[in-house]
Amino acid sequence: MEKIGKLQDYLKSLATTAQPGDRLPTVRSLMRDFKLAQPGVQRALQALKEEGLIDAHVGRGTFFVGGSADHGGSAMRNLPQKGRSVILLRRPSATQRARLVMDRLQAMVADGGDMTLEVGYSDADHARRVLQSLPRFDACVIQNSFEQMPVEMLAALRRKSDNVIVDGAWLVGTDVDAVGFEWGRPVERAVRLLSAGGHQHIHYITTANAFLANELGLHRYRQMREEAPRGTQLRVPDLLPSLPSREFELAVLERLAAIAREPGGERRGVLVWGVESGQRLRAGLHARGIRVPEDISIVLLGRSDVEAERESFFHLIGYSAQEQAEALYARLKSRWSDPQAPYGLTLITMHEVEGRSVLPAAYKAPESPSNTG
Repeated sequence: MEKIGKLQDYLKSLATTAQPGDRLPTVRSLMRDFKLAQPGVQRALQALKEEGLIDAHVGRGTFFVGGSADHGGSAMRNLPQKGRSVILLRRPSATQRARLVMDRLQAMVADGGDMTLEVGYSDADHARRVLQSLPRFDACVIQNSFEQMPVEMLAALRRKSDNVIVDGAWLVGTDVDAVGFEWGRPVERAVRLLSAGGHQHIHYITTANAFLANELGLHRYRQMREEAPRGTQLRVPDLLPSLPSREFELAVLERLAAIAREPGGERRGVLVWGVESGQRLRAGLHARGIRVPEDISIVLLGRSDVEAERESFFHLIGYSAQEQAEALYARLKSRWSDPQAPYGLTLITMHEVEGRSVLPAAYKAPESPSNTG
């Protein structure tokens, strides 16, 4: 029910700015983005149809009925007139940790007496269409979820607000503010932790998709591989083609199992980025007969305050979702108080949460029982 509710909210946000006859996203794309089966998507569509927001035509598709731009304007007029207005622009397919950051930011803005309007978008072209029919805002916060922002989309944002803040360290050197982090320091800390623990082989599993924070992590790892004596200790990074998802986690599991089963008996440790569910990861490893940390030590790179990621078990190095939201809000307030201040990037603090997934240096493998028969 929660996923269906999120889909309904997303479609309603589209309806507030859609022009008469605009086509809805396909059922297949909605199933993929919201991780719903077809009946769940159909239930959400039926609810919008009963509200008079969409209409279906056999053989042609499903369309917004029109008049929705005024509906969006009315929604804005019904908001309290005191305070400033902030548009929160995000993709519905964002990760759990990304949604958590924006939800907390929205609560902070509201608690401060200001107004928010959350708008979902499917891609850059759709974002530009959505923005065209919206009024100007005192600020815009955008969360792009690993994808590049075309220049045209940035220009559309600037037309709607003088104050644009990006959630993530992936757009710098322009007249926008950005708040984020980079994976270079966590990667270095994890490598040193595993190395001090006597792990002869260290692996790094992450995504092949290029974005600034991840590229900095890979850059630091490759630098450390060139430093003696780590040339043979640090293995070539494993770059998986997908972004955080069930498909990504399955690929991580298969790679971890393969590493744990490598012959030789050396102590092996792995840095893993992008895991959203520590419980699924543990269950998957157990199902494959892999013991953590006896067979393989694991350090997760993720959110230090999202318990679902580490499941009170995994050693985790990364950043706090709460601090990310607080830094976004602080940058927002700072920009309002001093509009002429230089634009820049704010990097939040790295945290480490100890867990039981790393084999201690003093551990000795139990001796195999001798065959005296």
